[in-house]
Amino acid sequence: MMTIKKTSLLTVALLVSVTVFGQKSKRTSANNYLQYGELDNAVEAIEPTITNEKTMNEAKTWFFRGQIYQAVYETKEEKYKTLSDNPLQIAFESFIKCKELDDKNFHTDMVLQYLNVEGQQFVNAGITKYNAKDYEGALQAFLNTIQASNIPEIKRTDSLAIYYAGASAEQTGNLELAEKYYREAIAINYKAEAAFVRMIRMYSDVPGNEDKAFELLKEGRAKFPDNQTMVTDEVNVYLKNDQHAEAVKSLEVAIAGEPDNASLHFAYGFVNDRLAAKEIEANPEGNDVYKAYIEAAQKSYSKSVELDGSNFDAVYNLGALYFNQAVKMNEAANLIDDMKKFEVAREAADVVFEQALPILEKAYGINPDDKGVLISLKQLYYRKMAKDESYKTKYDEIMARMK
Repeated sequence: MMTIKKTSLLTVALLVSVTVFGQKSKRTSANNYLQYGELDNAVEAIEPTITNEKTMNEAKTWFFRGQIYQAVYETKEEKYKTLSDNPLQIAFESFIKCKELDDKNFHTDMVLQYLNVEGQQFVNAGITKYNAKDYEGALQAFLNTIQASNIPEIKRTDSLAIYYAGASAEQTGNLELAEKYYREAIAINYKAEAAFVRMIRMYSDVPGNEDKAFELLKEGRAKFPDNQTMVTDEVNVYLKNDQHAEAVKSLEVAIAGEPDNASLHFAYGFVNDRLAAKEIEANPEGNDVYKAYIEAAQKSYSKSVELDGSNFDAVYNLGALYFNQAVKMNEAANLIDDMKKFEVAREAADVVFEQALPILEKAYGINPDDKGVLISLKQLYYRKMAKDESYKTKYDEIMARMK
């Protein structure tokens, strides 16, 4: 019985020895295939060794595997390019694993060289994937670069990878991760203003995050007070929330930075227009504050039209401002009992109606179907018809469009 047991143990020992030798032989073969450029055979030989318990925990296994897949990534031979869908990723992970297992530093120097190069290769791969809208793939590539850059023996700051890790994460909907990397970009002053703008916009676009977006906006405005995009965003928030007084201050900063921006002048006119409406509602008799708002609105609308005569909203609002002002003046005139004073007041209203007419006609030329324009021109042409029959044709045209 003892002899049988010894023979059995010897047989088992021989089997284990053969198995271990077999796996190590495969690893050696894989390396030899790599040296001869037979990448298909190299891949086939190395793969079993990473799951075998006798070789999977040896640094050499992962070092050879990293080299093989790096060669697959860099090969110019078409027949080898299809060996893996993501050879650079596999090479990178293999070298990372090798470094973890290489407690005697047999391969460390070479591994660090590979990882350093791969970090740069992942930047290029990330940009390609980002431009192709493969944002998940781009994110992984940029994160790999960051991981390689953070290895103590390499330790460098790859600002582009940090910023675009944020941008890629944003595109995948991972706002928390996006903010993390945008803030890192801001901390190293790489595209810091753009990073703030992107953070603000990404939260603004998701319902329920308006408060978060506004807090970021205030933070960004404090850090970059002259950034026009953030100023405009701030204006839009104030306008959306009917905070017109705050919008005026932001618009003044914005216009100082972009004096030829027709949209900003229009917005400034619009805000003053709304403030004037609130003032006259509170003080129907009017006052100097109301007049100041009206004058500011007229001036800003006029400047917007001067800069962009095709902007319907600016043209119409300017015409409507004159028209509404004339209506109020006419209503006030009708309350005057003294005939001479009545005539003076009515003539003053007529002057403002005349100012409104060509502007509203210009708006009609831009958008002949706008109801506000049609209603205003209908009334103006009706008034003109009393003294000049030639306006009947224009009046009839407007009436036809209103049907």
